[in-house]
Amino acid sequence: MASNIWTAASEGNFARVVELVEGGLSPSVQDENTYTPLHAAASWGHVDILRYLVSKGGDINTLDGDGESPLFVVESAEMARVVIELGGDATLRNLEGVSAAESLAEDYPHVSLYLRSLTGESATSFDPNGPSEAGPAPDLDAPTDELLDRVRVIMEASERGEISGAEVDDRLREVVEQIVNGQVEAGRAIGEGMETDEGAVVRERTDGDAEDGAAKRTRADEAGR
Repeated sequence: MASNIWTAASEGNFARVVELVEGGLSPSVQDENTYTPLHAAASWGHVDILRYLVSKGGDINTLDGDGESPLFVVESAEMARVVIELGGDATLRNLEGVSAAESLAEDYPHVSLYLRSLTGESATSFDPNGPSEAGPAPDLDAPTDELLDRVRVIMEASERGEISGAEVDDRLREVVEQIVNGQVEAGRAIGEGMETDEGAVVRERTDGDAEDGAAKRTRADEAGR
């Protein structure tokens, strides 16, 4: 049995997708779940099919029932770059008010970081190793300009075809880990600083109590005279 266009786009069956589109099917057609061939191709990383669908009039910013464009379902930075190249809007937000960068942050933090380098969005949570006994991933401030410059250099190299998609993801994951490690170290330093401050307060109170006690004893002695 011949596959439908959504399955063909997911499986990378370029010939079948061409057959169906040339036969009159819209490149942006939705299935019963509002999923489009563009979403399928973007999610499964089939760049050739995605480019073809857009060349045939497919809307790279078409939305599903949740208000999410194909950019929301990418799983690699290379695929995200292609979507952006084809006109994908990284500033779009779904029906819950969540951007693609925010939506991808938990499962694909390196892709989220790339999108944030384009939009300037504040960070959500990054944890390249997933949940741990140490608790949830730290809430990060914006990466330094130096790290964002590294992201841009990596993506420009990808655009020129100098590094493969897998290597792009690996390099971006390294940047994410640097950000996480930097935040952890900063948090540790802040914690140690708080402990030092609390110790100083305790010592100050102790010294103050001792001084008060001495003053009381002096007054008591004077009264006894």
